[in-house]
Amino acid sequence: MNLSEEQIQQIQDMASALLPASEIAILLGLSAQERTEFCEIIKNHTNSEVYMAFHTGRLTTKFELRKTVIKLAKHGSPAAEPIAEKYLREQMI
Repeated sequence: MNLSEEQIQQIQDMASALLPASEIAILLGLSAQERTEFCEIIKNHTNSEVYMAFHTGRLTTKFELRKTVIKLAKHGSPAAEPIAEKYLREQMI
């Protein structure tokens, strides 16, 4: 799949807004066949620039949200504390 650098950046930006891959493909104006290929790349092609852009955008937002929850929990937010504890349990190796 040949996408421009601008489209790669758009993928990252849209993924950071937590849009699903299928919706990003539509917003990029991809054909039906290209949309299927795009979603396959997002799932399985870990060396692809498209995969990296999508997951970098998604994980950047996930990181920012988690930082906010942790900050709120440290300041005593009763709603944030159980979420922060859940994050801690997820991280246990």
